[in-house]
Amino acid sequence: MFNLQSIVLLVISYFVIPRLTFLPTTLHSLLIVFGPFLLPRLINVFNSARAASRSVPIRPTPPKVQHALNLLAASAAVCLVLTLPYFAPENVFLKTQSRLQIEPSVLFARLRLLRDLTPADETLRIKFGSIQNRLVYLAYGPDTLLNCIWCSSGAGNDAQNYLLYSLPKLVTPHIFHLAVLGLATSSFVGTEGSRFRIHATIAGLVLLVAEAWYLGTYDISGNKKARMLQEIDFAHWRVRLLRYLSFAAVDAALGLVLWLTSTNRWLARPASIAERLEMTTRDAEQSLSKLHALGLLSNSINRDQTLRNAREAYWRMEGEEMAEVVQEEDVTAEINKALSKMDVPNVQRQIDQAVDALISDIDGLGSSLHMSASAAAGEQYQ
Repeated sequence: MFNLQSIVLLVISYFVIPRLTFLPTTLHSLLIVFGPFLLPRLINVFNSARAASRSVPIRPTPPKVQHALNLLAASAAVCLVLTLPYFAPENVFLKTQSRLQIEPSVLFARLRLLRDLTPADETLRIKFGSIQNRLVYLAYGPDTLLNCIWCSSGAGNDAQNYLLYSLPKLVTPHIFHLAVLGLATSSFVGTEGSRFRIHATIAGLVLLVAEAWYLGTYDISGNKKARMLQEIDFAHWRVRLLRYLSFAAVDAALGLVLWLTSTNRWLARPASIAERLEMTTRDAEQSLSKLHALGLLSNSINRDQTLRNAREAYWRMEGEEMAEVVQEEDVTAEINKALSKMDVPNVQRQIDQAVDALISDIDGLGSSLHMSASAAAGEQYQ
């Protein structure tokens, strides 16, 4: 029989997914073929995890996890700040609003009107005499074009040399990001963070491999056909922007997962039998020590004449004061009003349940003591 979930899955599988034509062709085909089978399974997994989480009470964020969340929030904020144009390398084509085929002298004359030229600008002006160097500038940035002294051999694999020179600068921010992910999921955070250490590491490595693969397969000659500024693909600046946005997205996602799981809102893990036994034993020991201290205090009071007289005087005065308070008309009216609203059968039922549980505990304690005594006697007889 159809329900609301089945109808929604049917609409998504056969009406929404086929219209996602903006996705890559391979991904779109895979979604069309496997989407109707994967979506119900993903929903069932989510519902199972949510049902398991409901059986565990929600708790505040642990202090160690809070430190990891602060670290991830700071990392995400820094990555978002680094996406601003102020921190990106200067793009002379965008700054001067010039097309790719412009003469270098005209390009840097326009740049001179906006700011003073530097020695690096003079080097760029010389290098921009070659269209190939301009394509390298767009793909790998100005630093690679200016400082790679062994990339100007003129050989056919010159673009590959520029890529190899750019790899250390490409890998460096990813290493820092992996370090942040490692600290956020380290053993210092506890089991709440270490359970996602592999997932976070895989996410960071996927970003690194994806960026390296994209630049390694990028065709820098594609910009030769650009006749206007809007047609130019500024790959270096676009990849840099997407890099830091992806860093911030991964940090935010990991922080959300850590917060949800550490507070038992999602994927909550019930305590194991060993942990529950340890907690129960610890609580029993604390209760026993409190009862022992209470017994010592009561024994001391009963043995001391002054303390015993003070206790009796207190309870005698308490009884007299309560009797006077209860006799007042306002207090009597409020007591009767509260009694009229009380569910007496429910209270009686709760009292009966509590008495039955207490009696069963006493019986169980007696039987266990009897068994222990029998076992001890048997060992002594042997």
